[in-house]
Amino acid sequence: MGERFPDIDWFCDRCNAHLNNQEKFDDHKYIWPCTECGFKNSISSTNIID
Repeated sequence: MGERFPDIDWFCDRCNAHLNNQEKFDDHKYIWPCTECGFKNSISSTNIID
């Protein structure tokens, strides 16, 4: 199973850490807790900024 949002870089809404590089990051999960600060980020198409 590939990425749900290929070529999208995800960043934490609180600390701006790059989520894609975090261990076991999976954009198929709708909520991703940042491993740097613990903030629960929403991973959805509504959060993609062109």
